[in-house]
Amino acid sequence: MEFEELLVFTKRKLKEGIVKFTPPALGILLFFILIRAYEIIFVWRQTFSKDITTWVIISGALNDVVFFFQLSALLCALFLILYFINIKSAKIVFRSLAAFFIFGYMLLVLYFSKSAIPLGSDLYGYTIAEITHTFGAAGGFNILYLAALLLFIGVIVGAFILLDKIKLHRVLINLFYTLLVISLFGADYIAHSTTSFSNSAANTLSVNKLEYFLSKSYKYLFVGDFEIPMSNYYYDSDSSDSLSFKYINKDYPFLHEENAPDVLGNFFNIGDKKPNIVFLVTESLGKGYSGDGAYLGSFTPFLDSLAKCSLYWDNFLSCGGRTFAFPSSIFGSLPFAEKGFLELGESMPPHFSLLKFLESQGYTSRFIYGGDSHFDFMDTFFRRQNVNQLVDEKNFGAGYTKMPAGSSGFTWGYGDKELFEKYFEMLKNDNSKSRIDVSMTLSMHSPFVVANMDYYRNKFDNLIGKMNLTSDILAQDKSYKDMLACVLYTDEAYQYFFNEYKKRADYNNTIFIITGDHRMPEIPIVNQIDRFHVPLIIYSPMLKRTAKFSSVSSHFDIMPSILAFLKNNYKMQIPAQSTFMGSGLDTTRMFRNVHSYPLMRNKNELLDYLFHDYMLSDKTLYRIDSNLNLIQDNNQMMMDKINGLFDEFKERNNNMIKTKKLVPQAFIY
Repeated sequence: MEFEELLVFTKRKLKEGIVKFTPPALGILLFFILIRAYEIIFVWRQTFSKDITTWVIISGALNDVVFFFQLSALLCALFLILYFINIKSAKIVFRSLAAFFIFGYMLLVLYFSKSAIPLGSDLYGYTIAEITHTFGAAGGFNILYLAALLLFIGVIVGAFILLDKIKLHRVLINLFYTLLVISLFGADYIAHSTTSFSNSAANTLSVNKLEYFLSKSYKYLFVGDFEIPMSNYYYDSDSSDSLSFKYINKDYPFLHEENAPDVLGNFFNIGDKKPNIVFLVTESLGKGYSGDGAYLGSFTPFLDSLAKCSLYWDNFLSCGGRTFAFPSSIFGSLPFAEKGFLELGESMPPHFSLLKFLESQGYTSRFIYGGDSHFDFMDTFFRRQNVNQLVDEKNFGAGYTKMPAGSSGFTWGYGDKELFEKYFEMLKNDNSKSRIDVSMTLSMHSPFVVANMDYYRNKFDNLIGKMNLTSDILAQDKSYKDMLACVLYTDEAYQYFFNEYKKRADYNNTIFIITGDHRMPEIPIVNQIDRFHVPLIIYSPMLKRTAKFSSVSSHFDIMPSILAFLKNNYKMQIPAQSTFMGSGLDTTRMFRNVHSYPLMRNKNELLDYLFHDYMLSDKTLYRIDSNLNLIQDNNQMMMDKINGLFDEFKERNNNMIKTKKLVPQAFIY
């Protein structure tokens, strides 16, 4: 074939392929529109009713259109290449990919309907067993779902076969490819500029769930959050900056001088005997629905009354947006590694921890959980802390009833009341002089079904009838009824716990520390810091005065302050150097933040950094006000400083991952 003939053939094939591609491509847009309509009508109204505005709907539609044309550009290029080779193959591959993307989009919307957050790269942080576990909790598959999804796939395939026979006017084809080109050179900026909402929930609604998943997956698989060039140079932490640690050994990138002050001692009557320390980590205990000032109203009346007799931090933060972060953050003040420190499993580098240290001081230790403690490698972490007893659903024992199963027949395990009953059974034969006990609750978790559910629903109805709530908040609370009913159940379980513990002889020598592992993700967040906002209550009969603190602290700060307290008041010798991410609890009554550290949303999302009264979140700078509202700020100098600190953390974190070095052997108990 001569060159001119080849050119004519190529032009004809190209033109023919372009014409053939357009109708079925527009079919993808039709399905996008139908899925968005489903999302608005059947998903948004369940959980996000107050956030549905005309502008959110328009922004969502614009995001869908831009993403559709960008996806079409990739599919078109592939289609045309295959069209030159074999027309039938081009059609089969296109229909298969189109069905795959549309079906995947629908599944992502269904996931969003259960979780209230889009699925991103956090998917890759979980094992198949953990994904199956979580999927079962969310409802799982039943035969009706499977039949509906198979029917949906059949409709998709049938629609593309029909669309393949449609002939479009040349004007419409030209318009299609004009918009396709525009989408590659600027429409993305237009679409994303419309989603700069002050309310995070509105942003969450407007994003295309398929585009969100694919972009997050691409970043995780091909870019990464930790890609900071390795070197022997660290960001210059000015020694005059009181928020920076003085790092002392580049072979151990997080090693620094430990000088957290004892801020707790003056609040306690100190006796001769070492105190028991009991940690009560509460699944999904968020500040938005617990404590004074909770913007949804407080559904923890007992814990609220306990907080008034305690040391209470109302602007407190978890260090992760999921359960994976609490063990390492609270008991080791440890960095995140790549997917959370616990995800390192048996490869966790040797580290200093509160549990191992107290064991060296004569304490016995235990961890008790009502579910499968291998989830998020909790069991691996606590076994590495040499806990004397580790109890979960596998060895819970007879005589206890698991939580009712959801619609899929799945139950996470034993409820919080059963957890505490088991705990007191374990203490009957415990003759330890001093104990550190860790209980992790479970009931405030999807599928949000507890024993005697109707009783707690009625309790919810009675409680909100007494609250002075706006009509908007009242409507929101009613849409979260089962979730908040489970909060009431857990609060009642805590009342049982303390009533029982008061009967024990060692009650007067015990310090109780209560916090949430993270905020409940199924209730939409109002901003990015809200996902981490949990209370901290330190209660003890040993307290000689109580206090409420509005200063910001986090899980990272608990361990440094507990160690300083024990060192100063019980003469325990702690190392002069540490790898702690936190510098200790701030006991200033007024609002402020003197801390500097990253926060990790999910196992694969390290996007947030806290510094002074600022939060850097997904490359956007915010100022934090006294109510933990975020106000966007354009202070470029502060942006540069925080980016530098964030990069420094990532570099140290990378170094730790590669060298597996945290502390010298001499510091490991």
